[in-house]
Amino acid sequence: MRIVCSHSVVRHALLAAVVALALSLTACGGEGSEGGGADDSGPVRIGVLLPYTGPFGLYGKPMEAALRARMAADGNKVDGRPVELVFEDEATDPKVAVSKATKLLDQEDVNAVVCCATGGATLAVAPILSERKVPQPGPIPNPAGLSEYDTAAVAAPTAAHDAEVLGRHAAGELGHKQAAIIASDFAYGKEVAEGFTAGFESGGGQVVKQVFAPLGTQDFGSYLTQLGNPDVVFAGFAGADAIGLVKQYRKFGVKSPLIGHGPLVTELVLNAIGPAAVGVGAGFYYSSQLDNPENKKFIGAMSENPKFIPSHFTAGAWATGSVLLDAIQRAGADTSDGEAFAKAIRETEIEAPWGPLRFDQETGYAVAPTYYYEVTSKGGKLRHDIKGEISPSS
Repeated sequence: MRIVCSHSVVRHALLAAVVALALSLTACGGEGSEGGGADDSGPVRIGVLLPYTGPFGLYGKPMEAALRARMAADGNKVDGRPVELVFEDEATDPKVAVSKATKLLDQEDVNAVVCCATGGATLAVAPILSERKVPQPGPIPNPAGLSEYDTAAVAAPTAAHDAEVLGRHAAGELGHKQAAIIASDFAYGKEVAEGFTAGFESGGGQVVKQVFAPLGTQDFGSYLTQLGNPDVVFAGFAGADAIGLVKQYRKFGVKSPLIGHGPLVTELVLNAIGPAAVGVGAGFYYSSQLDNPENKKFIGAMSENPKFIPSHFTAGAWATGSVLLDAIQRAGADTSDGEAFAKAIRETEIEAPWGPLRFDQETGYAVAPTYYYEVTSKGGKLRHDIKGEISPSS
């Protein structure tokens, strides 16, 4: 998952290459293309960039299904005005995302662009949408760097936020004194490792070891044997790497309890991990086991799809749909004014599958709870056992 830390050299190298391409592409858009071009009485057109191919390709179709289901729940209309969705594949690739975003603006005449499920694509597209004054609702945790764009609003906290809250919880409520970190050796892993370290050390703990494994690692043995025997190990992995890390964790003699950022044991990977996931803890803003009306509505609507597995990816897409529907209703004719529409999106307050959702007006990121849960096996099925909401100051 290419989530880019706004404070890292990686982010600047990526943006330097991609923004140059963005500027050349947006220059072809011509005058009068800012903010989308939908007529005030016509449909509201929403572009959606999701990964259907590449390393995160498995998330595109489920997220599309969730967003479509949320819109369908309101008849795909707001006050009688149609809402149309236009999907494009960002292919888990920032350069492709730039090209597809430009296509959505210049050929599809969209009023907003939902972007993205990968951090690299998110930051690559942001300067384009900001320049064209087009809102950029984000569906899942994304890099902190989006805060510099007034057009962006992310329906989730930053990737580092939950990791930092978990770090404080691990040092405080869980009572761990020493921790080791193992994470993906790219921006997402570095960002959550930095967040956990900040939280753990502010809570009085000490991080004694950090190990980073390349994206796509098959054999974690040489990395796991470096961890020693601390009180706890924090892991920052997603997708196939999360599956491999958790499955191999005990095989190499690591006895310390394992905790991680939510994607480590998100519902989408639990079955692939199998029994090795039992006992692993995580700090995150969403779990399918949350007992609230909106989560029940979300899961109920999606359960008609036999392949549906609830996760923060699909819950985030559902919540983004709710944000858009609410903002469209309040913005009215101003959906054709990109700056006004972006402001309406940031002012949205709704119920999301994880609880109340509102946006920090300074950063554009959602203010959301962090839950601590552990994986258990019940009736032969793996699930999250939620221990409770954990406080940012715990």
